[in-house]
Amino acid sequence: MTVKLKNIRPGVLIIADAKLRLDPGQTFETESISPHMESALSAGRLARMDGKDDHRKQDESPTTSIQEEDLSGLTATEAISRIGTEGDPEKLKAHLAGEKRRTVIDALKKRLTEVEGGAG
Repeated sequence: MTVKLKNIRPGVLIIADAKLRLDPGQTFETESISPHMESALSAGRLARMDGKDDHRKQDESPTTSIQEEDLSGLTATEAISRIGTEGDPEKLKAHLAGEKRRTVIDALKKRLTEVEGGAG
């Protein structure tokens, strides 16, 4: 049985045990799902394109909003990417209060200045 999968991350996804490097939005077909692919599926990095995980897509909405609230579970690059799309100064200030990574703090300060129009 062939399974079609898609990288739904905003960045490159490496699946080491299958020796794959997937660009954002790239799809591929495979005969079997490797352990790393299964892990990426459950973590929301890969999506099945054959429609068999529709129940997962419905369940992802609440977890996605929770992940947006907490940047600490993301890599610095993913956190900075999320910060670039945030438009609420209160959320940015909340993230700034709990963040420890210097690069993410700098991105938060820059975005906060942009959102507040330089008045912050």
